Amino acid sequence: MAGERTPIRADELSRLFAHLPEPAEASVALAVSGGSDSMAMMVLFADWLGRQGSDCGRHTVLTVDHHLRPQSGAEARMVAERATALGFRHVVLAWQDPKPSTGLQAAARAARYRLMGDYLAVQGVTTLLVAHTRDDQAETLLMRLARGSGLDGLAAIAPAREADVRQDGAPLEVVRPLLCVTKARLQATLQERAIAWVEDPSNAEPAFERTRWRALRSDLEALGLSNETLALSAHRLQRARAALEAMTDAQCSAPGLVHTHPLGAFRIDRQQLRRVPEEIALRLVGRCIAAAGGAFEPVPLAALEPVVARVWGGGPGDADGGWTLARAQIKARGKAIAIEREPGRIPPAAATVVGGAKLLWDGRFRVEIAPAFGGRLEVRALGRAGHAELKRRGRAIKASSALLLAPAFWRGDELLAVPSIGFWAQQDLERTISAHFKGLRYNFVSRPPGVRRQGGSCQSGP
Repeated sequence: MAGERTPIRADELSRLFAHLPEPAEASVALAVSGGSDSMAMMVLFADWLGRQGSDCGRHTVLTVDHHLRPQSGAEARMVAERATALGFRHVVLAWQDPKPSTGLQAAARAARYRLMGDYLAVQGVTTLLVAHTRDDQAETLLMRLARGSGLDGLAAIAPAREADVRQDGAPLEVVRPLLCVTKARLQATLQERAIAWVEDPSNAEPAFERTRWRALRSDLEALGLSNETLALSAHRLQRARAALEAMTDAQCSAPGLVHTHPLGAFRIDRQQLRRVPEEIALRLVGRCIAAAGGAFEPVPLAALEPVVARVWGGGPGDADGGWTLARAQIKARGKAIAIEREPGRIPPAAATVVGGAKLLWDGRFRVEIAPAFGGRLEVRALGRAGHAELKRRGRAIKASSALLLAPAFWRGDELLAVPSIGFWAQQDLERTISAHFKGLRYNFVSRPPGVRRQGGSCQSGP
């Protein structure tokens, strides 16, 4: 068994990159900041490609310059030099937006994934490698345990998952090949090859929660809470989470339990829901709320639990009510639970589109315009003006909030299409403009560890 400070050897590479397709099948991207973890990932991936007889030049290294420190530009150039020497393409993406005064790390992370996702959408690349390690896994579990997280939170970082961060609405698969590996081994790998890396001073800043947990590492290990045992627990919880998600998938497909409306709303049979185990009910309702509200992350469990307790656990009378959560509106009345986009508080944005455009509108609808379409269109919520126009054209439909918040396509003041209700001002537009509610397509868990090839999981304990 390799020691904690033993460099990664060639015979370990196939296990590390088991979650990836064969190198000849598709190009991937690597997120490389210049730190030891991501630099080692880049070097090891180049080794693996070489053993497969594949060309590094088919793959792209991405470095995000957050412009948070004066040295960031030089660090990005250092990564570029190493990536180019290994044969990769390299691109620097700059975060130019104003920086928040609070929540800087979370904002930087969101910006990083957005920038990379948008770039990869243009390039047609659907897989991104990131360099989270076993140390990160253990720290994440501890941080979430301190917050009272449920099973999903304690499962920590998944080896692979889909992230809806791309403007075209296509999911980006984020793969973490180093979750089984310690930071010490990665640094030993670089030291053996005399490869330098960047030490980010923010990693030692006590203002950040993760830094404070790292400072407690020796005390935790003395109590038996080593990174190895914590990562093993996270892996076992991932197995349990995958099983629960499979059960939720089955319930979503159960006849009559969940009805999905093309306007972006759901109706759940309340009596059937009460026959479902509470954990599965939480997951099912959470999925509906996230999809109806256009959320990019799971609904917080602490906010979800009291809502589901009201609609699931009590009798029809004392459990009736209405709530708003994660941009969604939930109404429980009698035998039904209705979930749709919350009106008013955060109105859907308008977007200008041209032929060939693909985007995820309002986090809910996948919009596509045929390449042959000429000119520009605006996609925005139908609203009262659009409803009045539909009425003028003989489409007398009740002005529900779901309808008023549905995507409509305009050329100036001319309403051209409302695909969710099958309205087209001209017959040929039906083949040109589409907007489909993405519904319950995703559940924030890509797949259980190691399904592509044998050997993809960190541990195989009982």
